[in-house]
Amino acid sequence: MLTARQFAEQQQALGRSIHEHDGVHWEEVYPFYCKPAFPYQAIARGSSRPAWLRSVLGYSHRVEDPAQGNRSVPAMLLTRDRLEGFGLQSLPQKKRNNVRRALENCEVRPIDDLEPLLERIREINASQAERHEKGIGAETPASRYVAEADSWREQMRREFALEGREWWGAFAGDVLAAYLRTYQVDGVRIIEQAKTDTACMKHYPMDALYFSVLSRAAADPACRLIINGRPQHPSLNHFKEQFLFLPGSLPFYSSSAQLVECGKRIWMGFARFRQIRRAREAPPAADAAPNPGSP
Repeated sequence: MLTARQFAEQQQALGRSIHEHDGVHWEEVYPFYCKPAFPYQAIARGSSRPAWLRSVLGYSHRVEDPAQGNRSVPAMLLTRDRLEGFGLQSLPQKKRNNVRRALENCEVRPIDDLEPLLERIREINASQAERHEKGIGAETPASRYVAEADSWREQMRREFALEGREWWGAFAGDVLAAYLRTYQVDGVRIIEQAKTDTACMKHYPMDALYFSVLSRAAADPACRLIINGRPQHPSLNHFKEQFLFLPGSLPFYSSSAQLVECGKRIWMGFARFRQIRRAREAPPAADAAPNPGSP
């Protein structure tokens, strides 16, 4: 488990704009606007704020007491009371059957060495992106893993080297079928990324990963809360709900709540524009280099 200070030091090493003030490490996420370096760090309202010159436009942070908040952030949440005693008996009948089948088909183990699996992970990412592009839409276009493969590899190597970040793989035989990335900061566990190869979905590898990771979290009394992204499309929400996650919201305090919402819309619109432009500029599929075979 990482402390908030350790997480902040990692973010600073990755090039983020971090400073410490009032006992909290803050990140300047936009010019003159700050959030805690660990964005889910809970801080009592009025107990800490970033340096004024770094937060002229304001700041925000999570609060434990909803009465101290003035905005909320939607999230898929698994609280300690629901996590306590987690096991097969906690799951709906159909999901229990899927998990049993998954654990028969797949071996879940930590990914301790990235290099032998890096190309396989790239294939999994591309496979999931292509699957999502045909339906709900992909957060990262499949072309990223071909046209920008070298920069993607370097990004993965940097992130894998970070202390306290857990990479878990579900292996069907000798083949990595799916992987999940997670980490925990001061009792708050984040499920950062989970991806499955379309061709391996018949083995239910993500069920095996979720069950194994949540079982370990349940056995850790320090884990108070698990955050698993935001509510998204119904099928993904349903999958998470079968593992006891519930759609909810986290209370936040913002010194300029209205300005935050305006800036967020502008930023998300710009990010979406870049994603569309990247997809349009990507080379046609026929021109792409063929993927190497699975290990």
